[in-house]
Amino acid sequence: MKDLGRAKNILGMEITRDRKQWMLWLSQEKYILQVLERFNMESSKPVSCSLGAHFKLSSKLSPRRNMMSSI
Repeated sequence: MKDLGRAKNILGMEITRDRKQWMLWLSQEKYILQVLERFNMESSKPVSCSLGAHFKLSSKLSPRRNMMSSI
């Protein structure tokens, strides 16, 4: 076994870290580009489909489960 250094990719997701602020970002951009290429949709344009301003999302909307405490 050998140390390969910091993880940069996992399961097709790109990992970006800011260790000073204890932040972690996962990006699926490469995967999405591969899917677009597979279905011959590389020239597709993004479309904004924002959620209405009256929707308020919070963790209170998600039901709590006993198994969540083990994570």
